[in-house]
This record gives sequence, C-alpha cells and structure tokens, in this order.
Amino acid sequence: MTAIKAMGGIMLIACGALAGLYASRRLKRRTDFLTQYIVFLTRAETMISYCSTEIGRIVSDPGDVPLLSRMLSECCAMINGGSDFSSAWSCGVSSAAQEGLIAGDDINLVRSFCDGFGTSGTEEEIAKLRLHRELIRQRLAVLSEEAAKRQKLYRVVGTFCGAMAAAVMI
Repeated sequence: MTAIKAMGGIMLIACGALAGLYASRRLKRRTDFLTQYIVFLTRAETMISYCSTEIGRIVSDPGDVPLLSRMLSECCAMINGGSDFSSAWSCGVSSAAQEGLIAGDDINLVRSFCDGFGTSGTEEEIAKLRLHRELIRQRLAVLSEEAAKRQKLYRVVGTFCGAMAAAVMI
C-alpha cells in the first residue's frame, strides 16, 4: 500500500513539474515567434526595396520562419481567394493567437502591421516596415526580460504544487 502511495506522490510531483514546464515553454514560444516575426519583416523590407515585390508574394514566400508558417499560409490563402490584405492578415494573426504564439498586446501590435500596408510607395512602405520592426524589437526586449524571470518561476511553482499535492494526499 505504501508503494502505491509513493508512486502516486511521484506522479503528482511529475504532473506539477510538467505543468510548470508547459507554462514555461509557452512563454518561450512567444519570444521565438516575435524573433521570427522580425526575420520576416527584415525579409519583407529586402524584397520590397530590391524587387518592389507585391504583398501576396511576400506572404507566400516568407523564408525560414516556421512559427509563422500557419499564420502566413492562412493569410496567403485568403488573399488568393480575393480578400484584401487587411482582413487576411487579421485572420492569420487570430490563428496565431489561437495557437498561443502571441497574446495580449502582442496581438494588437502584430495586427497593426496591415494598417495601410501596400497602399503607398516603396520608400513609405520601407519606412513603415522599419518602424514596425523597431516596435516589435522593443516588445521582444520586454518579453524576453519577463520570460527570463518567469520561466524558472513557472517550473519551480509547478514542481512545488505537485509536491504539496502529494504531501496532502499521502
């Protein structure tokens, strides 16, 4: 009987630790998403400045940004289906939010990328991209600092809660 209780206690501790790891990993994915989003914006700036590439092509050929792939493919599919860029981008951002890749103020910041994008000349578009990229970098710096503090906290609290549940049950 004590072996069963010990196994149950170990399982509760492991569940708590895994819950903490899960919360920590979600925060890490948010920072990874914003890092890859900066790569996407840099690539879009390059494509516009050197090739005057249209929006549909920028979204359909994003480069190596796996966390953005679903968001961009949904956006591209909507554009190909006849939607305007603004509604297609908003839909893609919503799908990224549903996946837990962005949350809170990040959603509005990423969604604001489409505001007036593709409606002016090359120089204006490049200026918009640079401004948006700088705003994302600032948000990433804040989120990275927050993540550094909270990731360890999530893991420790998860393990502690599991241990407390095990102590109460045994």
